[in-house]
Amino acid sequence: MNPFALYKRCFLIMMTAFFIISCSRLPVIKPVDTPMAQDTMRRCHLPFLDIPYRFIHAIEVVFPNGRTGTVVGVTVFDPATKTIQSVIMTIEGFVLFDAIDEKGVRVNRAVPPFNAEHFAGYMMDDVRLIFLNPDGRLSDIGVFEDGSTVCRYYVKQNRVIDVIVHKDNTWEIRRYSDSNELLRKVMTFSLQDRIPGMVELNAFGFREYTLRLNLINAEPVSSEELRLHPDNALEDDE
Repeated sequence: MNPFALYKRCFLIMMTAFFIISCSRLPVIKPVDTPMAQDTMRRCHLPFLDIPYRFIHAIEVVFPNGRTGTVVGVTVFDPATKTIQSVIMTIEGFVLFDAIDEKGVRVNRAVPPFNAEHFAGYMMDDVRLIFLNPDGRLSDIGVFEDGSTVCRYYVKQNRVIDVIVHKDNTWEIRRYSDSNELLRKVMTFSLQDRIPGMVELNAFGFREYTLRLNLINAEPVSSEELRLHPDNALEDDE
């Protein structure tokens, strides 16, 4: 074999290997001393409320082709039972989608295109990622290079979720595939009393889109209110 061709082939193999390795590497977490571990854990719980809550958002949906749409999202969840219900409706109040995730997703209503195959599962996964503490094994706690605290969880299907709290107490949540490819990134803005005024979720990979959740209302709810009735979901805010 021509020496130059051999060199070129080896170079391409090495670059391909380097690219694969670099793409599959998770961000490095610097461990913290034992006295700081408890505070780090406490900060990692800041994004997740401890009692049942109801959120109402104006949601802007942005697709890769630039097409956008706006809907109203109503979310009720109970951190203790990990139960979450999500209702999507038009600005006029027509219910497009209604589902509950309680040890499995149950769809109460879905009109086209919200009745597409797998839509409910992906939708409820996104909602759960934003509002509920990850289910899974906590593997690492520490800080990133910029000083943000981070807790890393291994969840179902060997996926990874990083809960990142910045110095100003805003946070990010990142979910990675089993090959460490970034699948979802949640960012928060305009924080008041642990409630973000705006949440942005970016989905990567095969289905790319952006959701911008602008807060309309957030309030604790009683156990009797955990089952949301779409017909009167916005009554308290009219």
